[in-house]
Amino acid sequence: MTGIGRGRRSIAIVGGITAAAVVAALVVLGVVGVEQTVTAGSQARVCGVRLGVDVSGDAVRLLGASDASLAVGDRVRVGPLCVVEVVGIDDADATAGEDGASAHVQLRWRLW
Repeated sequence: MTGIGRGRRSIAIVGGITAAAVVAALVVLGVVGVEQTVTAGSQARVCGVRLGVDVSGDAVRLLGASDASLAVGDRVRVGPLCVVEVVGIDDADATAGEDGASAHVQLRWRLW
């Protein structure tokens, strides 16, 4: 019977470690988030949603999530547990031409 007790204890320890890892991952994804750099004119998959990225000057439109123009620091909810924040827009006006096709946008998505 001591072998059965050790097996249950091992399962409990592994379960506890797994639960702690899941909680830590949720906290990191919720607080820190995941950064992604996207080229203007392309599409990005964020939280299972495909977003078109359109840059005009210092504003970004995330097509598929919002029609509003977003500036650095603005956030938009793209799913029940997913928020995308505009972290940065590079200054590509000199090389991009009028449409801003080569501008790069830094996005950060979080769970909330």
